[in-house]
Amino acid sequence: MLASPHFHIGMIGQKLSHYRVLSELGHGGMGVVYRARDETLGRDVALKLLPSNTLADPAARDRLLHEARTASALNHPHICTIYEAGEAGGQIFFAMELVDGRPLRELIPAGGLPAESVVRYGSQIADALAHTHERGVIHRDLKPGNLMVTREGRTKVLDFGLARHQSREELEDATKSRLSAEETPSVAGTLAYAAGAHYRPAD
Repeated sequence: MLASPHFHIGMIGQKLSHYRVLSELGHGGMGVVYRARDETLGRDVALKLLPSNTLADPAARDRLLHEARTASALNHPHICTIYEAGEAGGQIFFAMELVDGRPLRELIPAGGLPAESVVRYGSQIADALAHTHERGVIHRDLKPGNLMVTREGRTKVLDFGLARHQSREELEDATKSRLSAEETPSVAGTLAYAAGAHYRPAD
């Protein structure tokens, strides 16, 4: 992926807005994440840069910025805080809380997590998602790679890049209506972790 013209190469040491890029933390289909220094507030953050071709589609650009700003209003101990969503130097970026920990996917052994860990992590994740759903924000790409576990054993839900805002009425309809589920305009997220449902054909 690093050879792709749609991603950001050679950012180390450069400045984007008031952030100084220090090192790369990871990359995936939705962009590259760097450790960066917020030179205004004097703290390190996780700085996510979206693929540069995102700017070529104004509708996609506006949607991503809108949803990121919606997610930035979330305030919960098990959700990674989004500090800022913006543009600089022809690039779209999200500045987020820098979580000191490891992805949950790296902590799952071959035989699976022990029941105690499943209950502990699961309850924290469920609490975080309940918080987002109460505010009309749907993550849409929840998976072990988007869940960090801190050194203290707390989970943090990351990456609201695919998040979608829905009204309370839309959320209620989606949980009880076959029609609303079938009329969903798009499918997003990682296929292996996407929730699915099977409906019996109408008689």
